[in-house]
Amino acid sequence: MDSIYYSLFIILGLIFGSFINVIIYRLPNNLSIIKPRSFCPKCKNTIPLYRNIPLISYIIQRGKCSNCKKIISITYPVIELLNALIWFFGVYYFETFHEAIYFNFISSLLLAIAIIDKKYFIIPLELSVSIFLIITTYLLIFGNIISNLDGIIFGLGYLSLIFIITKFVTKRQALGYGDLQLIFILGFWVADIRILIVIFISAFSALIIWLLISLIKGFDRNRPLPFGTFLSIASIIIYPIKMDYLLF
Repeated sequence: MDSIYYSLFIILGLIFGSFINVIIYRLPNNLSIIKPRSFCPKCKNTIPLYRNIPLISYIIQRGKCSNCKKIISITYPVIELLNALIWFFGVYYFETFHEAIYFNFISSLLLAIAIIDKKYFIIPLELSVSIFLIITTYLLIFGNIISNLDGIIFGLGYLSLIFIITKFVTKRQALGYGDLQLIFILGFWVADIRILIVIFISAFSALIIWLLISLIKGFDRNRPLPFGTFLSIASIIIYPIKMDYLLF
């Protein structure tokens, strides 16, 4: 019975992962995520439903559009697969169904933010608002909104201080307002001092990546990095870990 249950969530993860691909492509290009139906980004031909099966269609068509025969980016099936793994982990790790669904939906939207920020260096307000509404609704039904304010205070307070100091010393804006907006949301979600761990892991990872890129492409102090990408990924990893395990 468990295997059927887990398999169902993997399938749902793949399906929602396909929708995440739609969000990633359309939101930055100011396109509706509802219509028109899915189409090939190269030839713009509408994709029939029977050729729009997450992951499977890509494999059957050998990574090519059935109409124009041009290569389809491998990022599409990779994102679908990553989302399926997230959904499997959520239902496997969390004891209650509602908490698993809560984790899965927010993690999927954060995955979308991570990819969009990496590609376009923006964090769509629509996604931040959607996450905020999901968190608020969940806490009104299953939790306590007041108890989740700690994360906002810790995260936004700390990052705002760094933001002000950095701008004062370097005369440059090291962080975008989208990053501060995302920290507000992530602090609300993570709900406690773990948000500081999210920020630390994100900053450390970003520094390592920046150094590696500098070694390959040459030093450029103005080279930007999508901090929202690191924040999103770190929060998905840290959220399931209880505070007790992090302290001891």
